[in-house]
Amino acid sequence: MSYRYKLHDAIDLYVEGRISQEDALRQAATASEILKRLQDIPGLILADEVGMGKTFVAIAVAASVALEERKRRPVVVMVPPSLKEKWPKDFQLFKERCLKTSHSKRRLTSKTADNAVQFLKLLDNSPSERLSIIFLTHGAMSPYRKLQDGWVKLAIIQRALHRRHHTDNLRRALGRHLGNLLRMKHVTNRNPNVWKLLLSTNPQKWLKVLRRHDLTPADNDDPVPEAVLEALKKIEFDDLYEALKHNVPYRNSD
Repeated sequence: MSYRYKLHDAIDLYVEGRISQEDALRQAATASEILKRLQDIPGLILADEVGMGKTFVAIAVAASVALEERKRRPVVVMVPPSLKEKWPKDFQLFKERCLKTSHSKRRLTSKTADNAVQFLKLLDNSPSERLSIIFLTHGAMSPYRKLQDGWVKLAIIQRALHRRHHTDNLRRALGRHLGNLLRMKHVTNRNPNVWKLLLSTNPQKWLKVLRRHDLTPADNDDPVPEAVLEALKKIEFDDLYEALKHNVPYRNSD
């Protein structure tokens, strides 16, 4: 890891009625040793019997790094799908029981990302709004789940139209059909005219447009991650443009 971190002073793993003093000292020593070894090696395996506190040791390591991270870069904790709800709950319990100061409790924030788009959006946050820990579900970056997001697909369609001439008719046709095409009928139902506006607006400004039309996303965040927008600039979408031009219906009929 090439960074020097130690077990943070605000962490006390002793929890009355749950973790004994002896076990808390052992867990703290284990967390300290892990942090020490990570200065020189890229990773290690923590193995112990069931119920010996491996989760809290790992969270103590992650929390120590997050609390000392000066640039407020988030710690990413990858968890299997079967544990994606358990680990965040354990983290909240850790915050309540194992952090001694209110400042450290406020400082440690977390969210879960189930797919690549959610993950990249969390990384986009400014330093002041950045999370301490992101729980990333295993498989979130798999090819099947990468682009299963309507706003990202809309950004791809917009990029396919970028700098194309004589696209007015196609844009109008897309405005009628994007709700179905992207499986976002709720947007069409609330404001069918917003699609054409979004197609002609930089995706970095989509959040303002959506707020103005009472379509603010649930997470109140930019719909498309910055990393995706940068990647789209490097891709040619001629085939997609041709498919849209020749397959999107220009008129409504039976």
